[in-house]
Amino acid sequence: MTSPIATPSRRLASVLASLHALLGGAVGAVVSLAIVLTLGVLALAPMGSRAALIGVPAAFACVIVGAGIFSICSRSRMAAGGPSSPTALIIAFLLSQVLRQEQASGGAMALTLVLAVLSAAVMVMGLLQMLMAAMKLGRLARFVPQPVLAGFMNGVALLVLLAQVPALLAVAPELWPGHGWQALQQAHLGALALGLGTAGLVWLLAWRAPRLPAALAGMLLGLLSFHLASATWPALDLGATLGALEAEQFLSGLFAVWAEPVATLSLLAPHARAIGLTAVLLAMVGSLESLLNLRAADQRSGEQSDENRELWALGLANIGGGLFCALPVTRSRSRAMAIEMAGGRGGLGAIGAVLCSALLVGYAGAWLAYLPRAVLAGVMLTVAFSLVDRRSTQLLLQQLGRLNSPFRQGNSDGRARREGLLTMSLVCLLTLWQGPGAGVILGLLLSILLFLRGLNRSLVRARFSAQQRPSRRVYPPQVELALREARPHIWVVEWEGALFFGNADRVQDEARHVPADARCLIVDLQRVLSIDESGAMALLQLHAALARRACRLLLAGLGPNSPLRSQLMDHLPEAKSATSGLISNQCHLDVDHALEAAERQALQTSLGSGQVHELGGAVPLAQSSLLRDLSAAQQTVATAYLQPLSLKAGERLFSEGELGNGVYVLTRGSISIVSGSGQRFMSFSAGTMLGELALLDGQGRSADAVADQDADLFLLTPQALSAMAAADPLLCSQLYRNMALHLATRLRVATSAWRSAAGLQ
Repeated sequence: MTSPIATPSRRLASVLASLHALLGGAVGAVVSLAIVLTLGVLALAPMGSRAALIGVPAAFACVIVGAGIFSICSRSRMAAGGPSSPTALIIAFLLSQVLRQEQASGGAMALTLVLAVLSAAVMVMGLLQMLMAAMKLGRLARFVPQPVLAGFMNGVALLVLLAQVPALLAVAPELWPGHGWQALQQAHLGALALGLGTAGLVWLLAWRAPRLPAALAGMLLGLLSFHLASATWPALDLGATLGALEAEQFLSGLFAVWAEPVATLSLLAPHARAIGLTAVLLAMVGSLESLLNLRAADQRSGEQSDENRELWALGLANIGGGLFCALPVTRSRSRAMAIEMAGGRGGLGAIGAVLCSALLVGYAGAWLAYLPRAVLAGVMLTVAFSLVDRRSTQLLLQQLGRLNSPFRQGNSDGRARREGLLTMSLVCLLTLWQGPGAGVILGLLLSILLFLRGLNRSLVRARFSAQQRPSRRVYPPQVELALREARPHIWVVEWEGALFFGNADRVQDEARHVPADARCLIVDLQRVLSIDESGAMALLQLHAALARRACRLLLAGLGPNSPLRSQLMDHLPEAKSATSGLISNQCHLDVDHALEAAERQALQTSLGSGQVHELGGAVPLAQSSLLRDLSAAQQTVATAYLQPLSLKAGERLFSEGELGNGVYVLTRGSISIVSGSGQRFMSFSAGTMLGELALLDGQGRSADAVADQDADLFLLTPQALSAMAAADPLLCSQLYRNMALHLATRLRVATSAWRSAAGLQ
């Protein structure tokens, strides 16, 4: 029975935990304040002196309205939303295009137009994200190649870095894009020193005191330094400040946007194409960034979130935030980490950050007038460097610094590394040159090309001969001797991936890789995922090309219920005909059965079909491995000690773990040693013996033995062997010798295969 005191205690603990989570979220919001402010200014940088007037309220609308909706709708562990550098930069590119278009037409960039463009782009972004979620595209982020992602992030980091130059040099933002280096004549080194000093403080604090909020502490120290230096040396120019947050003016412009929707649509009409393309780019980049952050968070927590649910929540958040002219909402990794380190947990931590941001807007807006632009630019430098993909840059520096490195060698690892670095560099340079949109488009194209090339390259997995890996069938000594000459002419090629139009030419070229003296090629399709019509036609052409060289094609991995077999039959109805026989006669369950079929064909060619007893015909007991090299009299005596047995097809001879009751001599049929799941380990042909290991070491059977077909056997029990040893010691020793020779033959076959596979022959 529950104690009456326990329930209030648990309730109190729950309330305290909730308050702790809310407080942790509030602290995380304060810690990430510098990044929110700088991203707001960055997104509206084309507006020059009015960047803070619009950008800072838009950033706060993002972390209040958009992040609030996201924290409620999300089901992940830490649903912290906020602006991001890539999406802020994309908004800046959109506004710069609109500004140029307005200037070309002789108009001015009105506040209402800016807010309408921002609102429309973010809302369409949200609609596209919800559409992506409905189409179950949330998992696509897992398939973006790492070099493409690294190139895009490095390009965005460089763009963010370059966007801080006007603030760091105290140059008018509108002069920098058009006049370039001429604007440097108006630069002020004091602002540069302040910005670099702020960045250095943030890095130093992050290194020496990782538990402190480095960005917030660096911003406060930079703010203090700015005002102390300005008071001490009034002539020193350290750049301008942000200006107060005039929420009233922002809200009046916001109401003007939606008060007359028809007028707003007419304002947006000339820029519809730029807004639409930017919304698509925002949806792609924002979704990709958010899903990758979600994946990193899941790896950290050990959970598995629903990507499509999170994408739907982001879309809803951006639609709601767009109504208030907010910056695009993404899943913010830095904001989530700040909240978690402050003690915020789960949805309450994210909600605490939202409430704290709302309080900052209501009561601390006037204090923003004291924030220097150079200080915020210094904080943004640290954000830019944090965006850099360190692994790719380290690899690039490594390859440039080592002349005798795999980058300059011809091995496959060096080639793959070189291609990855080239892909990363192309995406980075195009992002830097033409903006994030071009970088994403190139990245998607390269992702498709790398995917297709990867499928092409991964088609051939391995090649080996039957000498390197013979079948698992055990043959009588005379047959094994004949196979030693035939196995080097049987080749196996393993394929993997998809067999489709993109690599069908590799299938047709496969005949050129087969040695001229090959008489059989086995194609293992066990790891092939699918076959389209082009791939099926290529297989048929390979079959015809090999037939012209008197080389037979066998297909492995195509059991009776194989989906690939059905695909081949659908694409190639003629392959079932007697003239082709590609499916009807040449498909096998796996490589082992195909190798056995190839060995059987080679034996029929070399020995003649009438002499190949292991195909199921009977072998006289006198010619078996147990009684070979015995005189007729000894064979007669030994036969008297043997017990005849018969098995029907599918009947079990013995089971794994049973105590060995003797050695069996197979004179007709076939016996396979299989696992409990039916996997074949080995098959014994007529004329061979099995079960001798359990007889020699006295331990249990190592696997099950099942008859593949009706079989006749003879059993030599330990008791009979002991009686034979007492009556005829010489005969008994001869039988032991034959068992040892049988084991030695099997061991030599295995050793020869190992040596061939290792390249020692």
